[in-house]
This record gives sequence, C-alpha cells and structure tokens, in this order.
Amino acid sequence: MVSHIPHARRRELGQALRLRRERAGVAPAEAAAQVGWSALRLERMEDGLATIRRVDARALLELYGADDVEALVSVAAGGWWAGYADLVDDSFETLLIAEESANRMYSHHAGLVPGLLQTREYAWELMATLSDQPLDRVEQLATLRAERGRVLRRGTGLEAVFVLDEAALLRRVGGPGVMRAQYRRLAELATAPGIALHVRPMAAGPHRATDLTFHVFEFAAVASMAQHEWLDREHFTRSPEDVARYLTLFESARAGALSREDSRDLLDRLAAAC
Repeated sequence: MVSHIPHARRRELGQALRLRRERAGVAPAEAAAQVGWSALRLERMEDGLATIRRVDARALLELYGADDVEALVSVAAGGWWAGYADLVDDSFETLLIAEESANRMYSHHAGLVPGLLQTREYAWELMATLSDQPLDRVEQLATLRAERGRVLRRGTGLEAVFVLDEAALLRRVGGPGVMRAQYRRLAELATAPGIALHVRPMAAGPHRATDLTFHVFEFAAVASMAQHEWLDREHFTRSPEDVARYLTLFESARAGALSREDSRDLLDRLAAAC
C-alpha cells in the first residue's frame, strides 16, 4: 500500500530531484519523457504539488546519475488519495495537494456548495444527478469528496476563507434531509477556528466574480497559486499578476457578503426551514 508523506517532505523531495536534474543538465522535457509524464506534471512534482511513485523516482535519479538514489527513493510515496487513483487525474491531484499543503486559502464558488464543504450525501446527490457515471463510481466519488473535507479539521493552522452565493444555498440538491444536513455542516464551519465562511446575499447584486469558481492558495515556502475551474478542465497559475487578480476578484465578492456571525444565522434559519 502507498503511504502518505507530509507535504513538507514531498516538497523537499521535489526540490532534491530538481537540483539533481539541473546538476546533470537534463532538460525538463527529457526528464518527463523518461517516466511518461508531461513537462507540466514534472514541474508540479518538483514544486511539491504532485506525488511520485518510487519506481519513477528511481528512473529519474538514474537518468540524472545521482549517487543517493536509495535514500531519495525511500521517501517517495503518494498521498492519502492513493486508494482512489483511478478517480484522480494530474490536475485533481494538484488541487488535493494544494488543499493539504496551503497555509491559507481563499475560495469563491458560483452555483453550488464548495466541494470541500459538502456532506457526503450532498455530494452523492449532486454527482448522481449531473453525471452519467455508474452508481458504484458515484459512491467512490462522493466518498472521496467527503474525505477532502478533513483538511479543514486537521488542526495544523490552515486559514480558509470561503464566499458562497446565497443562490447556491437555495438550489435544492436531494431532499430536505440532505439540505438540512448540509446547512448544519456549513453553520458548524461558519464560526470554526481558522475558517471564515461568508454568504453573499442575493440582495447584494452581481459582482466581478459572480459566475466564477476559483481558489487561491498561499504556501509557506513556495509561490502562491490560483486555480480556476472551467467547464471541462482546471487552470492553475503561479504568475504573481494572475494570483493578485484573483485575490482582487475574491475581495470584490467578500465586500458585499455577510459577516461570519450573520452567515451562521442565515444557515441556521435555512436548516430550520427544511
């Protein structure tokens, strides 16, 4: 079974592999081809934002002519999602690692409750309705999504700020029981330590990020990163200008949102009305 390694060790391993690649004068494209990766995945791995199997770490280190192959291979491993490998592509893995590794994250969602905040039942109803996946795969996807939420309960100092649109909360997913449980979970998180959950009421009107779903991640030792969810794929950027632009969009959404306390009160009322 693939074991989990802390993000700090994953980052250190990525940095060590980059250093040995650069010392050997191996281009990223050549190294990526050695293990059947894209150059983008190699870059993410070297930044600590992608996992690497021991067999791939060994292949890269041998290509680089490293003299400490066994020491570095011994720390290569996957994440907690290794059991869901067939459900996690490269972009999704980068998102999971970013959620796990960030010191601070800002999240804006349009239309639905954010995946990190969804109950398993809400996730199941959503996926069963919107996808043509067989039910056993829906079960796995819903469980995986619910497991993601544990990063909010890990007790390691993560600060997470969410802005939810009231329209997303009023959109019915599943029956009253599903929505009641979802509202209660959100209300619980609304005033939890390290989490700031703000509901933007419909009366606040539209804003520059109304129809956008995106996240900004800030890390202790590497550059910040933004992720924008498009129709059929995810776009990641570490450009300081792009990250700053997304933060500006986030603040435009938060400016018209309710306070944490008022957001909690609204969620309590929604739960009571189900």
